This record gives sequence, structure tokens and C-alpha cells, in this order.
Amino acid sequence: MAATSLALHDVRVLETATHLMGPFAGRLLGSLGATVLKAESSSGDTLRNVADGTLFAYLNAGKQSIATDDPGDIERLARGAHIWIDARPLDQIRASHEALREEERPLVHVAVTPFGLRGPWAGREATGIVAAAMGGFMHLCGDPTREPLKNGGYLPEFQAGLFAAIGSVAGLLALESGRPGPLEVDVSLLEAVIAFQERADMALVHQGRDWIRSRRHEVGHPFTIFECADGFVSLAVGMPRHWANLAVLIGKPEWAEDPEIVMNRLAHADMIDEALEPWLKEHPVADVVRMCQELFIPCGPVLSADEVLEDAHHAERKFFTTMALPGNGEIRVPGSPLRAPWASSDLPPSPALGEHNARWLGAAV
Repeated sequence: MAATSLALHDVRVLETATHLMGPFAGRLLGSLGATVLKAESSSGDTLRNVADGTLFAYLNAGKQSIATDDPGDIERLARGAHIWIDARPLDQIRASHEALREEERPLVHVAVTPFGLRGPWAGREATGIVAAAMGGFMHLCGDPTREPLKNGGYLPEFQAGLFAAIGSVAGLLALESGRPGPLEVDVSLLEAVIAFQERADMALVHQGRDWIRSRRHEVGHPFTIFECADGFVSLAVGMPRHWANLAVLIGKPEWAEDPEIVMNRLAHADMIDEALEPWLKEHPVADVVRMCQELFIPCGPVLSADEVLEDAHHAERKFFTTMALPGNGEIRVPGSPLRAPWASSDLPPSPALGEHNARWLGAAV
């Protein structure tokens, strides 16, 4: 795909961010065609040395690395950028924004921090697990008789990175519409977590009840994970027609006609499980999924990472792509969920530390 056909082909992004949040935002912008300059310290992003560098390679594919410890270099690079993804310490972010404001630069300055630029917790440290705890997400995960659970992977960090990318593009549109720069975009990791599980907050505000973690859904049933003969499935029986079809499937057609059960399945969850769970354990996962989908009942297998990689659906859609690693080797990585003529998953390998110093520090920017 020609670079000039991508949405942000003429946009330059400065990224002063390490680890996950800012680099994920930069990767998303790079997949839209932006030139992303990753400014690192002389010691480099710490993620370069984690898990053989594969996560770094994924998050920083297609970027250009500039290694410098000189704050003046960062300021000069910012003057030639359209977007600045900034996850440095809070005092540095604020000082840079004030300097840019005095120059009235047409720049979108995106601050990605744990707790935001302002407020009692501004400037404090946190990671995704801390934000998940403080944002109420962890409170909802796990069995009610046990301690709360963390989510798998780095979901909070990627959520914050997604908001940073959206804020970047929105800022560009605001500049194009005539709003004077620099524009400050404030992205908080904590608020990104809260925004993705807002239903619990609305339940407390509007219904006066605090959701508690449970293996069952808070409104409907069955709407959770169940064990089958050789694994687990996720069932999402939400609509009355879903319930009617499931009742017939498990040999309880009368339940589909009982208005008390139809309208209040959660109150009859124990009774439902007494019939449903033994039926599920008699059948392999593949058969359960097939039978449910034939009756338009939302159902899917709980897959391991290797099963996801080898799934025929992803293979048909060519979702996973092969990415070269710096030096030798290659890895399979997820492509972009955003499929459009102006976006691409085909990015060059991640850069070596300081690989592009001569280009960007040796010439006017």
C-alpha cells in the first residue's frame, strides 16, 4: 500500500513515552500513516529488555528512534511535530506545554499520565493493576467469596493508549477547523479504566446499588462461563428469543413459555443451572457452540492464546500478520481491528536505539 494513501501520511508524531500507554498510541497513529519519532533516553525504553524485546518490537514497529538526554533536542523535535505523545514526569509535561503556549505552536500535545494533569493524585505513580483497582474494575472481577482478580494482559494501558490516539486525531481536526494551538489533551490511565466499565457507576448513581463481583451476570442468566466435557464456553443468553431457543435445546421447552422465568431468569438461576450444567458437561465445546449458533444463541469457546492464533476465522480474515524482529527472526502479531483503505497493519520492524539520530538531530526539523 502506498504511504501517501494512508490517512495520516503527512503527519509527524513525536513520542516521548516508554513502556505501554504512549507507545500503543504511537503505534495506532503509525498504522494510519503518521511518521512517529520515538525519542528515548540514551539507555533506551526499558521495554526493549523485557520478554526478549518482542513486546517492544510490536508496540514500536515502524517508528524512528532518536536517543538523546538533551531536553533541547526534545523541544526542537516538538517544533516540527503535529502531535506530541508525552508520558514524561508531570513537571516536564507542564513546562513544555507552557513553553509551547508562549510560541502559539499548532501542535496537539497529548499528556498520557496515571492520574491526569490536575487533581490531588496528579504526579503520582501507577500501573494498570493499580488503576484497575482504583477504578473499580478489579472490584467486579472474580468470585464474590474470594479476593478480587486482575484482568489478564495490559488492558488498562491499552485503553489509555486508545484514548490518546483518538484525542490526537480529534486535536488535528480541531486545529484544521481554526482553533489556535497548542492544544492540550489530558489522558488519565485511571479514567480510561473507569470509562470502560461505566455501567457499574451508573447502577450506583441511578439504581442506588453497588455491583459486586459474581460468576453470574448482574441482570440476566445464563450470561457467564460454563464448563463442558472438554473445556469452557461463554453463553450470553440475553434476549427472550435466545432464552426460548436454549430452553428447547436443553430439554426444558416449558421454561420458554413460563412468564415468571422468562421475565426474571436471574431469580431462577440455581434452578436453571441444575438443568443446564449437567447438559453442558455431556457435550464437547465444539458441539455446544455449533448447536447454540444454529439456534442463534450467542455462544463461543474460551480459547487459549495458541488456539486464538490458529483459529480458522482469523486465518480467513488474515488478521494476524508476521512482523520481522530487529536482527533475526520474526513474530506473529495482531493486525489492526480497523480495516480501511487508509489504514495499514504492514509496518516496518521496530528501530534500534538511536538508529535515526543522524537524520533528525543532524538537520533542521
